[in-house]
Amino acid sequence: MRPNLRLIAIILTVAAIFPPYQRASARNKEILPPSTTAPLARGELIGEVRYRCDQNAKPCSITEFMEKARVCALLVVKSEKIRFYRFDTSNKFCESDPGPNGWGKRFGTASVTKSITSTLLGDAIATKFRARTRAEFQAILNKPVDHFVKDLAEQPPRSAYHKVPLDRLIRMRSGVIWRENGWHGWFSDNEQFRRRVRGEWETVTDFASKYRGAAPGGETPEFNYSALDAAMAAVVAEEMLARERLTEFLERGIWHAIGAEAPASWGVDIAETAIGPCCFRATVRDLARFGLLVLNKGRNAEGRQVIPTAWFDIATAGHSPIDAIPGDNPSVNGGCPLDYRHFWWLFPGRSDFTAIGRSGQFVHIYPDTDTVIVQISDWGAWKNGDYLQCETFKVHDALVKAAR
Repeated sequence: MRPNLRLIAIILTVAAIFPPYQRASARNKEILPPSTTAPLARGELIGEVRYRCDQNAKPCSITEFMEKARVCALLVVKSEKIRFYRFDTSNKFCESDPGPNGWGKRFGTASVTKSITSTLLGDAIATKFRARTRAEFQAILNKPVDHFVKDLAEQPPRSAYHKVPLDRLIRMRSGVIWRENGWHGWFSDNEQFRRRVRGEWETVTDFASKYRGAAPGGETPEFNYSALDAAMAAVVAEEMLARERLTEFLERGIWHAIGAEAPASWGVDIAETAIGPCCFRATVRDLARFGLLVLNKGRNAEGRQVIPTAWFDIATAGHSPIDAIPGDNPSVNGGCPLDYRHFWWLFPGRSDFTAIGRSGQFVHIYPDTDTVIVQISDWGAWKNGDYLQCETFKVHDALVKAAR
């Protein structure tokens, strides 16, 4: 029997496009804590909190919210003291993260990792270029991505990141042709990144070199949420550090400075470069400690300035027209629209800002009330996510009000 050559060709093509995702072999690097932990004292705990939900006359409780929003952990820290904490002790949520829900569990953070990557990029710029002022940071951010990642400039044809300013990259306005979502996820670029990079077929840089840009030169592209932009930000940070691993830089820098209590882990590619958009796991208290570092604009619990204040003035404070996401953009949540800059989500007309992960993870920072809220949920991607996100913000605001 003659083989069906056309069928064989189709099978080989599909196999090349969709290689098997090697979940078991995906690499992760441990981020070890320092020998001394920065304490998080327990303050006066908030009791049951109620909030206005679904425009009903009868308020809902936090207990009801945690069940509806599949919340695994919820922690409120105000003035560096724990004021509220609650875990799903039934352990029916967040089963994909090993161990029972509680203080010792390392939770996956999904795209909350992007905000960690942003903070590390600021730390890398300060370390490499001794940037201390807004102008000094901005001068580095105005340089193109391939100024730092030479492989992108040298490979013909040049990638989408040729001559793209770093500032645009971390605003998700690189102009790269990227589909974050697709039919059941199968035909999205994000899925290809998961398979080819997280599945240990390619480095982030090799994967990125295949992509092209859509916006004409000199024109600021519109907002396009892209895991690849965050992945390239991690590569840029590592290149700035003379190829010191970003995981090592995090361990000896921020993770030690915040006095983390437990090891964390971070997924890496085959070159052991950290996966900038995802794959970071940590305890909720350590995520709160990270949030406190950002809240205090780079100053740790001991009062040491770990990252210059100017970085946070650029990354998280204030709003500009470029931060706004157009109303017809797929990333807009009509119920509670947000702005976006430097891998953080900002609330229009307010000072608070938040990191957000796709399964309902948040590190929500309220500078005006000296409060950090960490929430870990189990939404199973963004199922009903727009509604649950708006509900989450109502709960967070109610908790902040109750903690005053």
